[in-house]
Amino acid sequence: MQKTLDFSKEIINGNVNVSVVEMGLTINKCLEKPNIRIVFKDEFAQVGFSVVKVLVIRFMESFGFSTKMNDSQIDTLTVDTLEKFSYESLEDIVLFFKMARNGSFGTTNRGVDSNLIYGEWFPKYLEKKSELREQSYLNQKGKTSKKQASDYDVKFTYEKLKILNQYKKVEIYVDKITQNMDRQLLEDTIIDWEKDQVKKPFLDILKRKRKTIK
Repeated sequence: MQKTLDFSKEIINGNVNVSVVEMGLTINKCLEKPNIRIVFKDEFAQVGFSVVKVLVIRFMESFGFSTKMNDSQIDTLTVDTLEKFSYESLEDIVLFFKMARNGSFGTTNRGVDSNLIYGEWFPKYLEKKSELREQSYLNQKGKTSKKQASDYDVKFTYEKLKILNQYKKVEIYVDKITQNMDRQLLEDTIIDWEKDQVKKPFLDILKRKRKTIK
């Protein structure tokens, strides 16, 4: 948030080359930036209006139409931009204006106004951004799933070894306690183990002694 405010003030004061910033921007990078509704709230609202107005003027001056917007129209377009991009970032505005300027959303022979910018071009930008956001989500989900699967494999292997180790210990224990058992004592012990929740999982080890104790 503070980075966006500092970036805004640099643009307002003319201390940053917006063209250079444009060259390094992508929609994917914009996905990581804070939205202007959060950044330019309360006492920072004026900063938001001022920086967006600078960007709007720069954008409109990039077109070669003879009819230019007056101050009132510029202010109106600035307000429209702030409203439309309220859930997007300042970098989104910079990138959107660049893409609109270079014809990424189509060309125009009738001048540029808010209806064209936000009625036709802006929805196309949001569509592109939505597609990339979805792709980014799927990629991240895939990485998370792979990590979870890997973690599960490690945990499963550990638990499997742990269980095998327990079985070995129980087998040794069963061999020891059944050395002098007769069949009746064995059956009584099996019944006891069936009632014991700790021993019950290993009941099959004890039952196998039926093969040797007659």
